[in-house]
Amino acid sequence: MIVGFHPVFDNPVRMGYVAGWTRPDDLLQRLGDLDHAIGECRVVPATWEPFHRECPSCRYAGAYAWAQSRLQNPHTFAQALPLFPGEPQLATPVGQALRLILRSKSEPSRVTRKLMLREALETWESHADPWLEQVVATCAACGMVTSLESLQQHVQQALQPLAKEPPPDDDGMKWSDGPLGFQRGHGFDKELLQMDGWTPNPGLIILPVDGPSHALTRQILRLDLGNVVLLSARKSARIIAWEKVTLVHLFEGTLMFEMIDEPSLRVAGYQHPEHVLTIVQECYRAATERLLQALATKVIHTTP
Repeated sequence: MIVGFHPVFDNPVRMGYVAGWTRPDDLLQRLGDLDHAIGECRVVPATWEPFHRECPSCRYAGAYAWAQSRLQNPHTFAQALPLFPGEPQLATPVGQALRLILRSKSEPSRVTRKLMLREALETWESHADPWLEQVVATCAACGMVTSLESLQQHVQQALQPLAKEPPPDDDGMKWSDGPLGFQRGHGFDKELLQMDGWTPNPGLIILPVDGPSHALTRQILRLDLGNVVLLSARKSARIIAWEKVTLVHLFEGTLMFEMIDEPSLRVAGYQHPEHVLTIVQECYRAATERLLQALATKVIHTTP
């Protein structure tokens, strides 16, 4: 269970969202893939989650295992779906209310946060019933039986704590935990890591394919300072050491890793490939700098 659970920020459907999903199994597969990709003792920015820019989130593997347990149960799946701040209610008052609740999570001003939540909850109370009726129909189409009255009661209970005075920080996962998780056990010279001009260690980077036409293919790029790993359905489809990579670029929207004496690694299907390329190139730069440092250290130690 996530400590300090937030019904919109930590919504299991949001955490497992995959473009084009039509059934709970699509979400469960994505959650399992993310759980496997992150692994133990890691905390990563969940940049793929809907509205990450409006309300950034960091996750660890256990959070996705928890979300799986919620969505595997038809009852708790039906409870989570109404509070998912995404499709298909994006342009409706309910969708606006949920996004406002989400944005309030990272609002630094307690006064502003309280006003945002009050506005969002008033909007929700006035417009929720038609949306909840749609959720009942969606659940029925997936073979899940629920009722409008049951969802109304659950949603009211879930949102009730938000109407109270918000605590200074109700996160179960503190933002300060992120860098600590990224800095463990890389084995590089600490003084050199702090040198001016060095690219910061990005830590573990998870990049699920997110384009509508490819998102259900279950491909994830997993990057760290050592390797590029392409995961497909929780299996390592290809592992490449950064030292073998000569160039990272885009070709007709496809992310390309060029290598000497090996076929290129191609990953297609990103909704925003330019943004993904920027992230990958930063990791490539950081990894290359660490490789040069390791080589220099070896030369120094072996020189008489």
